[in-house]
Amino acid sequence: MRFLDIVTLFLLANLSDGQRMGSFVRPVHYDLAFLPIISGGAPRLCGHVFIDLEPTTTTNLVTLHGADITIIDVSVEQVFLVGKSNSSHSKDRFLQLEDLCFSGLFELVNEAHTVIQEEPEKQQLNIILKETLIKEKRYRLGLFYVAKVNDDSRGFFRANYRNDHTSCCIQGWFGGTQMEPSSARKVLPCFDEPGFKTTYAISIGHDKAMTALSNMPETDTRPMENTRDWRWTSFSRSPPMPTYLLALFVTDYDKVERIYKVCNNRTVKMRFWGQPNQLPHLRQSIDVVPDMLHYMEKYVGQPFTLPKIDFIAAPTQLDFEAMENWGLILFRENRLFFKEGIDGEGDRFQVVQTMAHELAHQFFGNLVTCDWWSDIAFYEGMCGIFEIELTKHAMPNLTFRAEMSQVSAIRSAMKIEEHIQAASVIREVEKIEDTEMMFDPITYNKGSGLLLMLRNFVGHDHFRNAVVTFMERYQFQSVNSQKFMEILDEEVHRNREFGRGMNVTKIMNSWTTQDAYPIVRCTRMSDGRRIRLSQLPHPVLRNITTDEHANRLWWIPISMTDASRPDFSQQGKYPRVWLTPERPTLEIPYFPPASRHHGQETGEEENTWILLNGEFSGYTRVLYDDRNWRLISRQLVLNHTVIPQVTRAQLIDDAFTLALAELMDYQVVLELIEYLTMVNDEFVRSTAQFHLRWMKERTRQNGSLAELFDDYMEKLKFERSDIEESNENNNLIRSGGFDPFDGAGCLQWSEGVCVDKIFRLFQAQMDGTISPEGKRAMTENLERNWCLVMRYGGKDEWKWAWRMSVNDVWSSQRSKILSAMSCSQDQGRLKQLLSRVFHPTIQQTSRDSFVMIEKMADNPLARPMVLNFIKTNWERLGRHFKRSGDNLKLLTSASKYLSTSEELNEMSQFVADLEKRDKKLDRSVTAGILDDIRANIRWAEKHSEQVYSVLEARRVTGRTKNRSTEA
Repeated sequence: MRFLDIVTLFLLANLSDGQRMGSFVRPVHYDLAFLPIISGGAPRLCGHVFIDLEPTTTTNLVTLHGADITIIDVSVEQVFLVGKSNSSHSKDRFLQLEDLCFSGLFELVNEAHTVIQEEPEKQQLNIILKETLIKEKRYRLGLFYVAKVNDDSRGFFRANYRNDHTSCCIQGWFGGTQMEPSSARKVLPCFDEPGFKTTYAISIGHDKAMTALSNMPETDTRPMENTRDWRWTSFSRSPPMPTYLLALFVTDYDKVERIYKVCNNRTVKMRFWGQPNQLPHLRQSIDVVPDMLHYMEKYVGQPFTLPKIDFIAAPTQLDFEAMENWGLILFRENRLFFKEGIDGEGDRFQVVQTMAHELAHQFFGNLVTCDWWSDIAFYEGMCGIFEIELTKHAMPNLTFRAEMSQVSAIRSAMKIEEHIQAASVIREVEKIEDTEMMFDPITYNKGSGLLLMLRNFVGHDHFRNAVVTFMERYQFQSVNSQKFMEILDEEVHRNREFGRGMNVTKIMNSWTTQDAYPIVRCTRMSDGRRIRLSQLPHPVLRNITTDEHANRLWWIPISMTDASRPDFSQQGKYPRVWLTPERPTLEIPYFPPASRHHGQETGEEENTWILLNGEFSGYTRVLYDDRNWRLISRQLVLNHTVIPQVTRAQLIDDAFTLALAELMDYQVVLELIEYLTMVNDEFVRSTAQFHLRWMKERTRQNGSLAELFDDYMEKLKFERSDIEESNENNNLIRSGGFDPFDGAGCLQWSEGVCVDKIFRLFQAQMDGTISPEGKRAMTENLERNWCLVMRYGGKDEWKWAWRMSVNDVWSSQRSKILSAMSCSQDQGRLKQLLSRVFHPTIQQTSRDSFVMIEKMADNPLARPMVLNFIKTNWERLGRHFKRSGDNLKLLTSASKYLSTSEELNEMSQFVADLEKRDKKLDRSVTAGILDDIRANIRWAEKHSEQVYSVLEARRVTGRTKNRSTEA
């Protein structure tokens, strides 16, 4: 056996240990000729790619990623002059691609390989060459191949659409790519990992009636030699980028074009693409892009790199909201287009927020890229921060909505962290399935929350300086987040902001490499002058042993304020003390400044509330002693505005969560929300209602307790109508903090008037007599308003809603209508709604099905039939959704309120059967489902009597009642 053969076998053996690529060969440049056929019944794509390679060791083995790809011919040659090739492939590869794709003819030219070994599980191709590649030389590997055109949004996909004047027939085709995280290998043989960052030269073949788009501007369009009415469009060479950002599109869309001048006075062409009837709905997106790009350029200290940027929406239900392809951003239609008069302000916010996120990615992720998927939380977290900053900058009127969105995102991550299946932010990623699972709320929302905490404790100026240095030092490279932490550490120590023992990397590693989050316990000492601070991991659904408890420790920054001089400013978020793994408990003197008089205490500190880490300045929950909670409650009753709204919501969310963890008494929690009966505090009220509903749903087996909950939640509603607000329609628009399953009342009126008003407006919609103001009111809270109609309405309203949902309505509106229809209290109608999922004539999209079923699971009447539907149609639903994990998400939604031993046994049996049938099933999720049910049972057993006593006492004493005072 030759020595080289032995080396090849050795390399193959080592590659087999994992699914990541080895480092034996490094890609330098791709030159891709790409010919997709997307129309008709035999879609296909043919391609030829030159990959310039530099071996890091002498070898005749090249391993590439490839999935559902057939290699037809291989060539290899040494490259002496970069960009030049003498291969016969380089001269006639376009002709050969035409023959291959249109007639199936192909003449083998080189056959430079001896064997191609496919490894489907790894999605890899091992090409053993006849020629030996010498270390540190440069070679050009040429590959002719055929790949698939997909009908789902992975790899290269196609979609058809109807134009504005027909409702029956396909009028146009759309082809495009979605490569992230690991689907570039379905489009071309390549090194499909983010650490391999290279340049690209692209040519796309297409029908002359269509336009080809890629990351870079087109440089040349020429007719095909042997195929009539088809052309080749070539694009300029790209800067270094990973395969997952490669974008290849063909479409017959029209465009709106604008020019943007970057910070170095270079001009960038901006093009917004859509069907002709969609172009008028681009105005919102067009208006915000220049301001957002300018903000990003100024903040990071780098101009937008590319000479153009395109924005395009796919005419299909994508599995994602948008994709940040460098220079060619892909959107769902309802995230790029905004229809005035049809979409509401919530839809406008989502369009603006999505655009902000993707533009932030042009710098975080595109200009500087993660070196491996385990670290994407840093880049997604950065974009999560900037999507809020950019939204507030471009549209100041959306500031409150943006901040509430950020708070809700952090809260959602923390609630996931309270479950046993939660994962750390940075985790091992070895298999393809691991990569897909990284795109979860922990990555996005916890990643963002931790970076916000980081920015708060180092200060905004230091954070920004580190961003500028990071971008300058690592542009066009792939690096991990540790590089940023090292830069930030240099920055704060250079300015002597940290003590010698403080290290940014060490601090953040305590948050990113372990799951869960800490609770900070704040206890006022008996002398009234000191407080004790300590940390413990959140215990919900965790059987934490003493050893595990001792090992779960964090570096926790703690900011403080109090009643004597409340400070919730940015300066007030700066930490005054730290809890550390070495010092998890700390006692400190605490004298509110206003309680000192000539060096003597006045005793007022005993009646002064203290607040830690307000405004979500830390990724923690805070457990105060009962006295401090009651002082805060008293403050909220006297003047709730002293404490900002975000912090009020944080306090209530913390209190309910800590009571669930058996760390607080529900008597104290309910005192905290007393003030909501007196003021119109919509966002905070919705936070309380979320938790009250959680409790109520778990006590449905106890009829008397459920009745008490109904009574309490009814009295908790604030029903005062603002005297100064004369237009009822505007009040309909503003009333957002309301749960239709706990009564039909709006926040602004008594229930009867509100329901009557909504029914009158809905009837006017049905007969076409609704006024513009009424239409706006119904549109702005469409799902909420229609939900009331579906809940209390009859056959006529149901039939009209059904017809509206199957007409060619705007996709975002259709999703809201389907969600509203799930509020029905008629079992026959609910069964009819479920039948839509597989209805042969409706052909409901998987996205609409998912949203509809998930909403139905929140309806107590529909929940049993939804659970049975999911169980009975498990495999069929899996084929319908296509995206792995959707079935489990719906099962989680449908089972989250189960709270009896019988229900636990039934679900345990179903899960056991699933795990036998599906070896790839994510067992951490199924374990979490069962743990949730067990926790529901435990909660009902432990807390039902206490909660009953507390609610009964409130009903008897009348402590909770509706009041009418100024907010």
